[in-house]
Amino acid sequence: MQDLLDHAHAQGSHGDVAWLSGMCSDSPHSPDLWVQLAQLLADLGRDGDAQAALRSGLAANPGDMALLTAQAEVCVKGKRFAQGVTHYKALLTVEPHNVRNLVQLGQCLQFSYILKEAAACYEEALRLSPDLRQAHTNLGSVLWRLGDFDGSLRHAEKAFELEPGDIQSLCILGGMLIQLNRLDDAEQVLRHLLARVPDFPPARSGLAYLLLQAGRFEEGWLEHQKRWADGTYAASIKRRRPELEWAGPHAQPLHGKTILFYYEQCWGDVIQLVRYVRLLQRGGATVYCDVQPELSALVESIPGVTCLKPGQTSVAADYQVAMFDLPLHYRSDEASIPREVPYLHASPDKAARWRQKMSRWDGQFKVGIAWVGNRIHLNQQNRCTPLSAFKDIIDLPGVQCFSLQKSDGEQFTDVAVDAGSLVDFTPEWQDFSDSAAMVANLDLIISVDSAVVHLAAAMGKPTWVILPPNADWRWLLERNDSPWYPTMKLFRRSHDETRAAQMARVVKALKALLKKR
Repeated sequence: MQDLLDHAHAQGSHGDVAWLSGMCSDSPHSPDLWVQLAQLLADLGRDGDAQAALRSGLAANPGDMALLTAQAEVCVKGKRFAQGVTHYKALLTVEPHNVRNLVQLGQCLQFSYILKEAAACYEEALRLSPDLRQAHTNLGSVLWRLGDFDGSLRHAEKAFELEPGDIQSLCILGGMLIQLNRLDDAEQVLRHLLARVPDFPPARSGLAYLLLQAGRFEEGWLEHQKRWADGTYAASIKRRRPELEWAGPHAQPLHGKTILFYYEQCWGDVIQLVRYVRLLQRGGATVYCDVQPELSALVESIPGVTCLKPGQTSVAADYQVAMFDLPLHYRSDEASIPREVPYLHASPDKAARWRQKMSRWDGQFKVGIAWVGNRIHLNQQNRCTPLSAFKDIIDLPGVQCFSLQKSDGEQFTDVAVDAGSLVDFTPEWQDFSDSAAMVANLDLIISVDSAVVHLAAAMGKPTWVILPPNADWRWLLERNDSPWYPTMKLFRRSHDETRAAQMARVVKALKALLKKR
């Protein structure tokens, strides 16, 4: 039997699927053959066929633990984490002390954003095997996302102690130090790692964001440019064509040229970086933009800009440029970031319609609020704020609050608020041009770090941002303003401050503002 498995493993090609399938048909009561076939199919990206093979194997060998384990593993390989949770939980009912399965269940829960259960799995694994490096590494990552920064660092340090040569542990340790704002220590760790493994993308990106957060823009943008050396990331940006990428105004003047600005990341990032379009235009270029469909109408509020339509794959352009390459090309630092606002505008017709819709609250101070950002952001748990934290703002006399929470708010909507106290028009939004038209009719926006704050500040609206202790790189450190947006005020929470105390400062500032009206 082992000779057959070794042969299958050595062959490892599409042709051997047929060979192994035949062996399984000839020896259906050999679970190892079914496992080998499923693993080969999964390695070839044939997830559905791998699942089918395991079902056939289990039909012939009911309850076989090797097949049941492979079924769970194939789910993980296929990124079907919810199914993986189900399978690993079933395995653990049979073998509750199987440390490997506890860690695997924790990973499935972690990737399903069920973080507290994931932490419990890792803690149980460590109770059974205290020196299991992978469990310490994973638990450190989960605790960071749950806001337990000291616990996170403790487990990251333990993982590094157990396996000093493990690059994942070293990278996690650097990341934890960044989250604690210990940037000097983090830089030392990450540079040590990169001296050993120069092409390790997570460490490269971590170092880039660290440098930017520290205000070391020249170094940070140069480091961030190295993301293109990561083949996986470069391949994920389908628009990128190295032969057309613009090298910057000094190397390739733009007068009389056409250039395509294209997005890389999320809505908020696009809104932040699309400011550079005006610099491209001032250089004499005609500018096209490839952005998410939800942003197209908003971005076309920039005079002279045309956005590609959904499904439009190309445009006749001399150059193209990824949005996060522009700060490097224009050598942006704290003093030279193009910060004139507004650079995005609401449609006059849409703004007028919203003005009419909201006219019944004229005389009230209109405040838009959002309490949840991008649900897939790694720091989501710390960036978001329960809706109940806004209650003192919602109940403030003379203030009328409007929800700017279009989606993803359910997990943090922990109180029922009277519809008259918090007006919700977001179901009427079709895209960001609708959001902009409503924002244009507000007096103030108060929100966690989200696309909403970028939108409001890009429109020149007074914008207050509620930040966690481990704020994103773009908000720098220890300041209550932003070099990116002149109308923005930052309310940072320190590591030893409660959310309630942070929100009390926001309420106090709002009361002071109302007195000046």
